[in-house]
Amino acid sequence: MTEPMPPAGDGDRLAAALKRAAASGGRAASPVPAHQVSARGARRRRRTYAAGAALAVCLVSGGAALAAVQLSRGDEPVGPAVPPSPTKSASLPESSLAERSASPDPGSSPPSRTPTRLPPTVTPSTSLPPSDSATAVPSGG
Repeated sequence: MTEPMPPAGDGDRLAAALKRAAASGGRAASPVPAHQVSARGARRRRRTYAAGAALAVCLVSGGAALAAVQLSRGDEPVGPAVPPSPTKSASLPESSLAERSASPDPGSSPPSRTPTRLPPTVTPSTSLPPSDSATAVPSGG
Protein backbone atom coordinates (compact mmCIF):
# COMPACT_ATOMS: atom_id res chain seq x y z
CA MET A 1 0.00 0.00 0.00
CA THR A 2 1.19 3.46 -0.72
CA GLU A 3 0.80 6.48 1.52
CA PRO A 4 -1.59 9.17 0.35
CA MET A 5 0.17 12.13 -1.19
CA PRO A 6 -0.96 15.66 -0.32
CA PRO A 7 -2.21 17.77 -3.18
CA ALA A 8 0.60 19.35 -5.20
CA GLY A 9 -0.28 22.93 -4.22
CA ASP A 10 -0.15 22.35 -0.40
CA GLY A 11 3.16 20.45 -0.42
CA ASP A 12 4.90 23.15 -2.42
CA ARG A 13 3.72 25.91 -0.09
CA LEU A 14 4.89 24.02 3.03
CA ALA A 15 8.30 23.31 1.52
CA ALA A 16 8.72 26.95 0.52
CA ALA A 17 7.76 28.14 4.05
CA LEU A 18 10.27 25.79 5.63
CA LYS A 19 13.03 26.96 3.28
CA ARG A 20 12.31 30.61 4.10
CA ALA A 21 12.45 29.85 7.89
CA ALA A 22 15.76 28.06 7.49
CA ALA A 23 17.25 30.90 5.46
CA SER A 24 16.24 33.55 8.00
CA GLY A 25 17.60 31.42 10.88
CA GLY A 26 20.88 30.99 9.01
CA ARG A 27 21.24 34.76 8.49
CA ALA A 28 20.52 35.52 12.19
CA ALA A 29 22.88 32.86 13.59
CA SER A 30 26.50 33.69 14.15
CA PRO A 31 29.09 31.14 15.28
CA VAL A 32 30.98 31.61 18.53
CA PRO A 33 34.63 32.59 18.04
CA ALA A 34 37.15 29.77 18.46
CA HIS A 35 38.98 31.34 21.42
CA GLN A 36 35.71 31.40 23.42
CA VAL A 37 35.04 27.75 22.66
CA SER A 38 38.54 26.71 23.79
CA ALA A 39 38.25 28.86 26.96
CA ARG A 40 34.95 27.13 27.81
CA GLY A 41 36.61 23.73 27.39
CA ALA A 42 39.52 24.75 29.64
CA ARG A 43 37.12 25.91 32.35
CA ARG A 44 35.23 22.62 32.21
CA ARG A 45 38.49 20.65 32.38
CA ARG A 46 39.65 22.62 35.46
CA ARG A 47 36.32 22.02 37.22
CA THR A 48 36.51 18.31 36.47
CA TYR A 49 40.05 18.06 37.88
CA ALA A 50 39.05 20.05 40.98
CA ALA A 51 36.04 17.81 41.62
CA GLY A 52 38.20 14.69 41.23
CA ALA A 53 40.82 16.06 43.63
CA ALA A 54 38.13 16.94 46.20
CA LEU A 55 36.68 13.45 45.94
CA ALA A 56 40.12 11.88 46.41
CA VAL A 57 40.75 14.01 49.51
CA CYS A 58 37.39 12.99 50.97
CA LEU A 59 38.04 9.30 50.34
CA VAL A 60 41.54 9.37 51.84
CA SER A 61 40.50 11.35 54.91
CA GLY A 62 37.43 9.14 55.45
CA GLY A 63 39.55 6.00 55.19
CA ALA A 64 42.09 7.41 57.64
CA ALA A 65 39.34 8.31 60.11
CA LEU A 66 37.84 4.84 59.84
CA ALA A 67 41.24 3.22 60.38
CA ALA A 68 41.85 5.41 63.43
CA VAL A 69 38.52 4.38 64.94
CA GLN A 70 39.23 0.71 64.32
CA LEU A 71 42.73 0.93 65.80
CA SER A 72 41.48 2.72 68.91
CA ARG A 73 39.05 -0.13 69.60
CA GLY A 74 41.81 -2.75 69.53
CA ASP A 75 41.69 -3.47 73.29
CA GLU A 76 38.07 -4.67 73.24
CA PRO A 77 37.62 -8.48 73.34
CA VAL A 78 36.51 -10.24 70.22
CA GLY A 79 33.18 -12.08 70.42
CA PRO A 80 32.80 -15.82 69.76
CA ALA A 81 32.92 -17.10 66.22
CA VAL A 82 30.02 -19.51 66.81
CA PRO A 83 26.83 -18.93 68.74
CA PRO A 84 26.98 -20.14 72.34
CA SER A 85 25.53 -23.52 73.22
CA PRO A 86 22.16 -23.61 74.95
CA THR A 87 22.27 -23.14 78.71
CA LYS A 88 19.77 -23.37 81.52
CA SER A 89 18.42 -19.93 80.64
CA ALA A 90 17.57 -21.20 77.16
CA SER A 91 14.98 -23.65 78.52
CA LEU A 92 11.37 -22.62 79.00
CA PRO A 93 10.98 -20.16 81.86
CA GLU A 94 9.05 -21.42 84.86
CA SER A 95 6.58 -18.53 84.62
CA SER A 96 5.30 -19.77 81.26
CA LEU A 97 4.82 -23.26 82.70
CA ALA A 98 2.88 -21.81 85.64
CA GLU A 99 0.67 -19.80 83.28
CA ARG A 100 -0.11 -22.88 81.23
CA SER A 101 -1.07 -24.94 84.25
CA ALA A 102 -3.08 -22.09 85.83
CA SER A 103 -5.37 -21.54 82.86
CA PRO A 104 -6.17 -24.85 81.15
CA ASP A 105 -8.47 -24.95 78.16
CA PRO A 106 -12.04 -25.95 79.04
CA GLY A 107 -12.83 -29.49 78.04
CA SER A 108 -9.23 -30.61 77.88
CA SER A 109 -7.30 -32.72 80.32
CA PRO A 110 -4.68 -30.99 82.46
CA PRO A 111 -1.22 -31.01 80.94
CA SER A 112 1.13 -33.69 82.17
CA ARG A 113 4.11 -32.47 84.13
CA THR A 114 7.33 -33.57 82.51
CA PRO A 115 10.67 -32.83 84.08
CA THR A 116 12.43 -29.94 82.41
CA ARG A 117 15.96 -30.89 83.28
CA LEU A 118 18.79 -30.38 80.90
CA PRO A 119 21.02 -33.35 80.09
CA PRO A 120 24.22 -33.43 82.11
CA THR A 121 27.01 -31.61 80.41
CA VAL A 122 30.38 -33.15 79.93
CA THR A 123 33.14 -30.97 81.29
CA PRO A 124 36.57 -31.49 79.82
CA SER A 125 39.08 -32.76 82.32
CA THR A 126 42.57 -31.33 82.44
CA SER A 127 43.99 -34.11 84.59
CA LEU A 128 45.38 -37.32 83.15
CA PRO A 129 43.48 -40.59 83.60
CA PRO A 130 44.77 -42.84 86.38
CA SER A 131 47.60 -45.11 85.38
CA ASP A 132 47.29 -48.91 85.34
CA SER A 133 49.60 -49.31 88.32
CA ALA A 134 47.46 -47.13 90.54
CA THR A 135 44.27 -49.11 89.87
CA ALA A 136 45.78 -52.58 89.72
CA VAL A 137 45.25 -54.80 92.74
CA PRO A 138 48.26 -56.85 93.76
CA SER A 139 47.56 -60.55 93.35
CA GLY A 140 49.86 -61.84 96.01
CA GLY A 141 48.47 -60.14 99.00
